[in-house]
Amino acid sequence: MLQAHPSVLADLVERYESLHAKTGSAAVDPALRQQLDDVTYTLCVITGTRSLEQALASARRRARTVRDVRGGQASTAVPSSSTKASSSHSLTTPSTAMAG
Repeated sequence: MLQAHPSVLADLVERYESLHAKTGSAAVDPALRQQLDDVTYTLCVITGTRSLEQALASARRRARTVRDVRGGQASTAVPSSSTKASSSHSLTTPSTAMAG
């Protein structure tokens, strides 16, 4: 089974958290709401889950437990409470988002 590269998962979690923070008000731009819906859907699909909570937990777990291929050292790719915004982020295509 193909799995998303941990850096892709980390980017998606970061993007979700950023968009979620921006959509907290009652008057939300429909385009912003659509972006949040899109990243939520992508997280669910890419992690093979059916709920946002499961998708976030799975993505964070995989991003945190990445092993450095060269040294076998565990590294942290994204903290679970990351709220850093990414202004020029775009979703990647499946051919670049998946690792074997």
